[in-house]
Amino acid sequence: MRTLILDRSSAFTHMAYNGQTCTLDGRDDTWVAKMRDFLKGEVPEALAVGLGPGSFAGIRAAIAALQGLGIAWQLQPVGFPSAAVLAAASGLPEVMVVGDARRNTLWTVRYRISETRIEQLGGFELRKRETFVPDANAVSPDAARLPEFNNLCAVTIDPSLLASVVTRLGDALTADPKPYYLHPAVGAADAK
Repeated sequence: MRTLILDRSSAFTHMAYNGQTCTLDGRDDTWVAKMRDFLKGEVPEALAVGLGPGSFAGIRAAIAALQGLGIAWQLQPVGFPSAAVLAAASGLPEVMVVGDARRNTLWTVRYRISETRIEQLGGFELRKRETFVPDANAVSPDAARLPEFNNLCAVTIDPSLLASVVTRLGDALTADPKPYYLHPAVGAADAK
């Protein structure tokens, strides 16, 4: 199935479609026009969008763009956790993905990865930065911002993995895409 996949959760805009990928600077305000050019006039058969965690404004803009295109093309976008792409990029069979959630907290999520499936092991958790101890199989898109955790392996979203991740997530895709909200509106009082 020819699926347009869009992720704007990081400092970059990543797109994949029909075996091709495109990466743009996340601050590029012409990304919608470049996405149109990337499609070369074709109409996808499906739409998938990264839900984060990450750049909240980028994630919301990506969801809105694909929802708008979905209306025009009569397609319902599905969402996927951007952290699953980071997990797949790690090359590990089981991995903890760790990110900077600000407010002196970190977000964590675990995945089990095989050739045919990516399984999220539990939900996203908020943890207090000062008490967190990563395990040996921990990777992070924010490793440079978390120097106190010197055993975190830096990993970035690999756009060549987008289609594979969406396929391997299967029924774990979200039918009504909404960004991951990591903090309650009043703060992170529930962080472990």
